[in-house]
Amino acid sequence: MKRAKFENLEKQREFFIKVKKKLGIGSRKLSKKLGLKSRGSIESYTFMRTAPPVDIVKKLEELSGIKAEYEEIDGKIYRKKREFIPVEPKKAEKILKEKFPNNFKYLINLIKSDLTIKEILIKIRRKGYTFDNSKIGRCVGAYRTNLLSKVIENITPTDKEIIIRGHIRKDRKTLSINFNLSPLYKVLKKKDIKVGLEISKDRKKIRIFPLEFGRKLISFNSMIRILITEKSELKIKSNIELVLNPKDFDFSLTESIYDADARFLVKEALRKGFILDNYRSTPFNHKGDLSLFLNNKNIIIEITKASSYKNGYFKVGQCFIQKMSWPTSVQFIICRKQFLTGDTKKALEKLGIKILNTNFDKDWEKEIIKEIKDEINR
Repeated sequence: MKRAKFENLEKQREFFIKVKKKLGIGSRKLSKKLGLKSRGSIESYTFMRTAPPVDIVKKLEELSGIKAEYEEIDGKIYRKKREFIPVEPKKAEKILKEKFPNNFKYLINLIKSDLTIKEILIKIRRKGYTFDNSKIGRCVGAYRTNLLSKVIENITPTDKEIIIRGHIRKDRKTLSINFNLSPLYKVLKKKDIKVGLEISKDRKKIRIFPLEFGRKLISFNSMIRILITEKSELKIKSNIELVLNPKDFDFSLTESIYDADARFLVKEALRKGFILDNYRSTPFNHKGDLSLFLNNKNIIIEITKASSYKNGYFKVGQCFIQKMSWPTSVQFIICRKQFLTGDTKKALEKLGIKILNTNFDKDWEKEIIKEIKDEINR
């Protein structure tokens, strides 16, 4: 097959663009006029990935009256390797607004749906527009990606949001954010959830929120995973803080507390003027069974109903780690009197951990919260 070799890549592209403009049609309609099965070939010639057949060029000259300058070469000529050229989101928005001034809102609704980019372009074409499929497709992709994973200056959690620690790991072809959150895991067992991301500029915090066309939350082995591209610039094997509003995901602030006794205790604490910490304990970040604030003091509470003294050594270890991680906090351990032996009791006292004993009888939470409040107010 004879191929048309233009003087350079730009001359080839210029010819195909001039023809489209003169005829007032895009690649799809032009392909039909030439009897081609799809617009793929026309786009390949326009974007200089290969040289067009001579008979195609001659037909285009006849249709448009535009003369092409080229030499005839035998065989296939690959001119330019196909590559993805990203578009900056703000530039993409400007291009889309200029191209579709009367249907920009309609286009944004399409972008925010679960339609593919190909389906979006087909629908917007039906409004009577002609455009470069590759260029507009990249703009749509950039705009959607920015909605999916937007980098912002900083993330400041509200009092209705919680913070949990996640971990970044490298998977086969992408990165993933992995975290534990039991109530959300239970919700995922009943329905699929897709989310958008806001990533802080320093890559230390990520806010997640429901988004119809977003990234799917994946549940496995009691954990939750979000797949994300390496373009996010998140550091592999690093920890990151995830911020979310429980109400957005159909569970409450108190349900986000792991320990059952802590959930019971927090209700009384909130009634007595304590403020619930944004941070939640997870296997990645064990900040006690309950973390509260009162008079600008952070209160970390460990609760155990165990009676075996052997478990006391484990609690000493937990309290030591918490003291190292949050040295300015005021720490309490709530347990039965017989739980601590002489050694474990001395160790906790040396660490500055305040020991509160209870038999967990009726209204135990009221007595404990009163003791904690009295201690803080001293």
